[in-house]
Amino acid sequence: MPLIHLLAACDQRCVFCSYPAEAVAPEGDGLASWVAALKVPGLVQVSGGEPMLADRDALLKFVLYCAGRKRRVELQTNGVLLARLPEAYFRRLVRAVGLSGGYFNVNFPSDSAAADLRITRTRGAFAARSRGVRRLIKAGAAVRLTHVINSLNYRRLPAFVEFAADRLKGASWIQFSFIKASGRSDGGRHVPRYGAVSPYLVKALGLCRGLGLACETDHIPPCFLGGFALSSVDAKKLSYGEKGRQLAEKAYVAACRGCRMRNICPGPRKDYIKVHKTL
Repeated sequence: MPLIHLLAACDQRCVFCSYPAEAVAPEGDGLASWVAALKVPGLVQVSGGEPMLADRDALLKFVLYCAGRKRRVELQTNGVLLARLPEAYFRRLVRAVGLSGGYFNVNFPSDSAAADLRITRTRGAFAARSRGVRRLIKAGAAVRLTHVINSLNYRRLPAFVEFAADRLKGASWIQFSFIKASGRSDGGRHVPRYGAVSPYLVKALGLCRGLGLACETDHIPPCFLGGFALSSVDAKKLSYGEKGRQLAEKAYVAACRGCRMRNICPGPRKDYIKVHKTL
């Protein structure tokens, strides 16, 4: 699937950001280069930086172009700017993503304003993001909440599920995605150990099941997921025979020898092992 970085600029400074550089100018030649990237088949991941900082008309044209060619769009965003987009443009963008059969992927890192500030280092982001997500849901958009697990929020995973069920009711599903030790993420400083995260994540997944919230996990081996091993995105990809770029970012280590889950797991992330040396 194509991952298209519309630009590198962002309006947040998240401790978990895996994007490698900061720049104001869009990559390539803007709309023309985005269209050229569609040579790669599959879901079209529209990313940044923050895509909502890109030229609005060009973004809308691109999403409509994808929809016209029956290419499903995942529009990745931190959601902050969605709260104040002009109503007419907002409606057109929601409709365009819907026409593609796609969804908005909103990175939502915390259940509280205080924790959000520590993680995003951006004042006012929590309130704006909450308004943005609720606006999407009210408009009928499909919304995935991506919760990047890091050292500053993993103990609050169950609380985040309760927050999402109560305050963001109507979101389509939650993805719990383990932090990558790459890009702008402070060299792995905020990468917790899988074992420390596991009990909180398993409890959160159980809460999702009890509340009827769809959920999945990414970048954490299924051996740390208790009875929710099949929530792993990698498990699904491997069962379908997919070999995406992210599988190449992972590898087995000595601790994986003899593991009964090797058929649904490509191993831990290489950057995790670089930080912690082992599982």
